[in-house]
Amino acid sequence: MGYRSDVMAVFYTYDPDEFPVIKLFIDENIPEWFRGDEYMSTFVGQQGKLHGVKFNMSDVKWYESYPDVKGFEQALEKFKELSAEVDSKWCCEFVRVGEEVKDIEEHQSDNAENLIYVRRTIESDV
Repeated sequence: MGYRSDVMAVFYTYDPDEFPVIKLFIDENIPEWFRGDEYMSTFVGQQGKLHGVKFNMSDVKWYESYPDVKGFEQALEKFKELSAEVDSKWCCEFVRVGEEVKDIEEHQSDNAENLIYVRRTIESDV
């Protein structure tokens, strides 16, 4: 069965003209396994100011030793480096929540909007 995580990442821009370049980056750098409709979608947010791609994976084995996971994390780091070079027009965010309460991993570019975050709640049916 293995240890499972929920993972979300967003790659986005403030400049709609840059969105095709971000999409090309994803096509060339994100492993194909993540690029299907099951995990990947595009979005427009903040009254049309942000254009991006969102990855959302639930209950996945997110082991760094897996080639696809390693490739995704390398692409995320490369995107963060490139975002520093394109005058803050590119942004990215990543959050992984594991099964353990304190197992939370978060990464983002310097100019990120905090579009994704972790919220823990306590609920009851009684």
